[in-house]
Amino acid sequence: MIWHLLAVFIIGLCVGAFAFALRKLSRNKLPSWIIPVCAGIGMLSYLAYYDYNWFSLKRGQLPAESVITEQGRASNFFRPWSYVLPSVSSFVVLDGKVRETRQDGQRLVEYIRYEFINDYIERLESQPYVLNCTTGEQLQVPQNSKPATSKVEFVARDSILYKQLCH
Repeated sequence: MIWHLLAVFIIGLCVGAFAFALRKLSRNKLPSWIIPVCAGIGMLSYLAYYDYNWFSLKRGQLPAESVITEQGRASNFFRPWSYVLPSVSSFVVLDGKVRETRQDGQRLVEYIRYEFINDYIERLESQPYVLNCTTGEQLQVPQNSKPATSKVEFVARDSILYKQLCH
């Protein structure tokens, strides 16, 4: 996060310095307000560039056996370009490491769902699940401090998640 903020300031400084040099080369014929305007446009351009390339950057860092099952796109007031063309702001990954068991003649698959989220700060949320391939039901596995109050969710048989885990 700090490196991203530092990059924004450096881009603003460089583009502002370029505008200052253009103003001096024109013998001050360009208006003085061009320097902060160019610096602001440069910073916003970098933020938009990073926002649209975040998904491909993160996808490139994933292991080869991981599978992306969901993508979320959202608009944000602080990212005005996202109202025109929303970028991927979150995605869900399966890492390919599953544990299969059989219980009462039903096939159960245990897996971990990783969700990468690009908000004002990048974060990763992981949650273990159990999927019943016979009935298409899944249930969150409670973690250490969380109480066991999760609801049963149904997974569509034509979803990427079901196809990947239950073949």
